[in-house]
Amino acid sequence: MIKKLYLLFAIILFTCITNNIVAQVKVIGPDSLEISEEEEEEEESEESAEFDSIIVDNNGPYWDYLRPRNFTFDTLNAPARQYYNFWDTVVINPYKEDLKLMEDTVVIPLITDGCGFHPPAIGDLSSNFGFRRWGRRAKFHFGVDVKMDVGDPVYAAFAGVIRIAKKSADYGYMVLIRHENGLETLYAHFSQLICYIGQHVSAGDIIGLAGSTGRSTGPHLHFEVRFKGEKINPNLVVHFPSGSLLADTLQIDRSCFKHLYEVKAAKLKLKIPKYIKARKGDTLYKISREYGVSVKRIARLNKISKKTKIKKGRRIRLR
Repeated sequence: MIKKLYLLFAIILFTCITNNIVAQVKVIGPDSLEISEEEEEEEESEESAEFDSIIVDNNGPYWDYLRPRNFTFDTLNAPARQYYNFWDTVVINPYKEDLKLMEDTVVIPLITDGCGFHPPAIGDLSSNFGFRRWGRRAKFHFGVDVKMDVGDPVYAAFAGVIRIAKKSADYGYMVLIRHENGLETLYAHFSQLICYIGQHVSAGDIIGLAGSTGRSTGPHLHFEVRFKGEKINPNLVVHFPSGSLLADTLQIDRSCFKHLYEVKAAKLKLKIPKYIKARKGDTLYKISREYGVSVKRIARLNKISKKTKIKKGRRIRLR
């Protein structure tokens, strides 16, 4: 009987020792390492959830892999908070402000202790700011195009944070930076991006390589300067092709956006029919107000007096 009890005790002791060894193997084995990493990632994600942050998506585009693992960006650290109250990493102009009606004047110091300048690229301009022919119609070009070769480096103009880095139908591979001084600059048609959303950059940091992606007829850099989403003529800031800064400050007022009136007028013109049939009660003044064409022009096109009474059904030429 005693021998049986000793044998039972030995079996129980052996079982306990074996289970303990197996448990230790689980702690240090490969499977357990995977589990511990997952637990660590869960803790980090819970911690980062306390912030209004951008978290790395491992299934994102290739340039996202440039970001350090578990990188987060606290949007409270977004630059130029005196001008912008939110941070959007998808929409280029989420602000929707009509600056051509602005009443105040904003003076922006372009060069400060924390914000230097470096030309985004140095080269001749292949297309300037303003209207240009695009196929059979005129289209407004909101930036400048600098001639470059595929693979040439493109630099951040001022210090700031990458707000957008993506591929779009028109711009191709593009980058938008919000700068410490309050401006935003847009760079387009890259062959390759070398930056990621939330990355802090200094003036002169390489953000990508020139190319011809998107709607492009050849390798170049499309460069825009923006304030609160609206485009400003880059020639007011940078002298091309030398790439030098024109002044240490930039004065922004409604005159910086007068080109938007030209763009609006051009869009209206596209919607104006060549001929219309007058309705009952129509006058030249009424037609002028409705279609945005001056009375003088309507009278000249139809070879009539500005005081001519318009009969219902009369064919009126508008352009």
